[in-house]
This record gives sequence, C-alpha cells and structure tokens, in this order.
Amino acid sequence: MPKQNYPTFKYSPNLDEIGILETSSNTCECCGETVTKSISHMYSTEEIECVCLTCVANGKAAETFDGEFIQDAEVDQVTSQERVNELFKHTPGYVSWQGEYWLAHCDDFCAYLGEVGTKELEELGIADQVIAEYEALGHYQGIRSYLTKSGSMCGYLFQCLHCGKYRLWVDCD
Repeated sequence: MPKQNYPTFKYSPNLDEIGILETSSNTCECCGETVTKSISHMYSTEEIECVCLTCVANGKAAETFDGEFIQDAEVDQVTSQERVNELFKHTPGYVSWQGEYWLAHCDDFCAYLGEVGTKELEELGIADQVIAEYEALGHYQGIRSYLTKSGSMCGYLFQCLHCGKYRLWVDCD
C-alpha cells in the first residue's frame, strides 16, 4: 500500500497548499518506495522525476543525487551551517519565475507561506509594511499595483520562525 503520510518541514510548512507536490502514485528514484506524494524538482546533474518527501527530509535524496532543493537564499544572514544545510538539502523548494530565493530573519531562514499579491497582503493587513521593506532593498519599485498572486509579477511570502515578522520576495516572468 502506498505511503499516505509524509514528514513536516520547518521552512516549508504548507506543502499541500504551495503547488509543488506530485500527487499520483510513483516510485521514489532514491529509495524505491511507492508514494502518493512526491516532488519532481531538484538542482542536480541528474534529471529527477520522483523523490519522496521522506528522502528529502532525511537528506538521502540530496546525498544520492549530489543535489540541493533550493536555488538561492540569504545565506549571509544565517550563521549556522546546520541551518543552511537543512534548508538546501532537507527542504523542498517552491516554484517561482526565476528560481526560488529564500529569505532569512533572526539568524535563521523564514518559513515559506506561499504566493501572494497585493490583495492577499492587504487582507493580512501587512501590505504597507512588507512592500515598503521590499522596495527599500532596491529591486523592483512601484510594485503595489502590479503584484498579483500567481501573476506575471508575483510575491512570495515568508514569516520569521522566531519573531513572526513577515517578509516578501518578488519575482517577474
């Protein structure tokens, strides 16, 4: 019988909501188990079509395929190599236009919450704060009227695991 449960991920707590899970029955290319939830994306020299979440969590997939699951992150904001390793080799990434970029705060990586636009940020009551902080970084400017969930200019919302602060990353097609 296929596995129904999978591990939780500190930096990516919403796997079922963020659109990265393959949900058909497949065989994990790492452990050979039949699974009903898996991922098909990994930064590796090998083409990966199915890796179970257990092999992601325990690091076996990263070791077996000499790969990582995250393209880039604010690694200069995190002093613990153990946390860097957990993010890159034990955490599924998210889908974005130019490749995921993981944010950090309080000397740790943030939890990725999902895609957002201005509408969703306003509903959370954090639009002014996160947009101003993002624009202060000097990347895209004047994003408020263009930012759309799953749109050509999309926001990726993170939350600090320690102080609860929200942070925003923006990407365009």
